[in-house]
Amino acid sequence: MPEFSAAVDKPTALQPYPAPAVGWYATLVLAFLYWLSILDRFIISLLVDPIKRDMGISDVQFGLLHGFAFAITYALFGLLAGALADRFSRRWVIFISVSAWSIATAACGMAQNFLQLLLARVGVGAGEAGLNPSATSMLTDLFPPERLTTAMAVYSIGATIGSGTAYLFGGIIVDMVSKSASLVLPLVGEIRSWQAVFFIVGLPGALLSLLIFTLPEPVRRRRQKTVESAARPPLLQGLLGSYRTLWTFIRSQPRFFALHYTGFMFASAVIGGCGAWYPAHMARTFGWNATTIGFSLGTTLVIAGIVGKLICGTCVDAMYRRGYRDGQLRWYAICLLIGAPVGVVAMLTGNPTLFFVALAIYLVLLAPLPAVYTASLNLVTPGELRGAGIAFFAATAGLIGLGGGPLLIAFVSDHLLLGPPNIGQGMAVVTAVLCPISAVLLGLGCKHMREAAST
Repeated sequence: MPEFSAAVDKPTALQPYPAPAVGWYATLVLAFLYWLSILDRFIISLLVDPIKRDMGISDVQFGLLHGFAFAITYALFGLLAGALADRFSRRWVIFISVSAWSIATAACGMAQNFLQLLLARVGVGAGEAGLNPSATSMLTDLFPPERLTTAMAVYSIGATIGSGTAYLFGGIIVDMVSKSASLVLPLVGEIRSWQAVFFIVGLPGALLSLLIFTLPEPVRRRRQKTVESAARPPLLQGLLGSYRTLWTFIRSQPRFFALHYTGFMFASAVIGGCGAWYPAHMARTFGWNATTIGFSLGTTLVIAGIVGKLICGTCVDAMYRRGYRDGQLRWYAICLLIGAPVGVVAMLTGNPTLFFVALAIYLVLLAPLPAVYTASLNLVTPGELRGAGIAFFAATAGLIGLGGGPLLIAFVSDHLLLGPPNIGQGMAVVTAVLCPISAVLLGLGCKHMREAAST
């Protein structure tokens, strides 16, 4: 097993960062691809009722489609993609990933039963697994540490706009295609109207994947020296070696990683779980159609998410410049404590106006989740391990949070609450319980992040 060394690879550490224009252009392109991935990932949220009607599936089965079917594959293929991103061109990893998830999204439109749709969602998860490890690694090499959280926030705005436009434009598309029970497409034949939505949002991505080649491949910075054989190992052995080295590094900072992983795992369960059920909750509580839900929810998600992430990035980077090396954890722990009661109010009210006011505040506080967990990880992790580090988080804490959140809310709603199933009450219970737990864990992790950053 390679031994971790704290010695910094000085030649790469001393190389100047590229011009800000280069970094910000790369950030915007990567944010656009992130937008595309989230659009393809979340469009299924607007199709709950027609899919349930035509395939005869339950809320729990839909939770599997939206949650674990995607998340398990996302995590497992992410491990491969993360190690590849640390060894090979990150641009090529991203190109293959974008092409794969776009084709898999279109394949969801060809599914005729639950199993086929499940397999297509597995393909979407496999494709999307390669983006974040490569993109966040590139951004960490394009920006100095005191600007990194803002860059990660702008990148993650792609996810915000993706989820928002999935509801905003997706609702319009759903209503347009739902005017007829079925459609006839060239080469495909007759399909249900909801299946056409997957073709419309999926196929363009195969062409848009070429955008990644307009970016430079940045030098890998702040690499650590590891004691390894001088000979380059075979591919499989090298990929496994990446995680052996990563595990050695994690063991050198056990308290930081334990508190970081568990804290953000619970936060991910809340954000991912509620995000999966917003449209269904609004349809059942307010009786709105897909277009009304899509416009109102999409607008709220986009505006509140952008505002929250820009505020977070600006403030956390200012904290870093003032010497706070735990700014990401400190900031988000406070946001979780403030956001928990606001989120409970949003999920329990039957008043649409109060729902959107509370939801907007809740999202301003909690939407920066991806920016803070990636920036805090990458500021601690050596340059040659960042792809594997982000992928390992996704395969462990991220898998439990992203995959379990939608299913946990459905289970609480169906089996733990008194009275008829109520998805809004399920979201409120999960928010009220998990947000404070996450805040406490991240608060405890602040001291250990300062120690890890100092080494």
